[in-house]
Amino acid sequence: MKSKYIFIALVLSSCTNSKFYGYVYDYDTDKPIQNVSVDINGVITETDSVGHFSANLKLNEDCVIMLQKEKYALKKVYRKPDSLGMFSKRNLDKHKIYLFKKESDFSNK
Repeated sequence: MKSKYIFIALVLSSCTNSKFYGYVYDYDTDKPIQNVSVDINGVITETDSVGHFSANLKLNEDCVIMLQKEKYALKKVYRKPDSLGMFSKRNLDKHKIYLFKKESDFSNK
């Protein structure tokens, strides 16, 4: 009987999600950018008026984050979950992802 409960707990825990979130800012102005298309492993969302985005992702899954906005260079960010299979609260919460304008010296040309 105990093994049945352990099996159910393992199945349920493998299906749980982890909240992944961050902020997108303009490199030159250090201001948040709204309406940035954010694709995280096929989960598509958009930044709000303060540059914030979030998505629920499967635990233990590496992330490829694609950020796109007109007049800005495409940006790819790679993230791995921590040892518990989650994205720590520090993941991108207080850190910013910066986008470069296409005409910037730092953009991919």
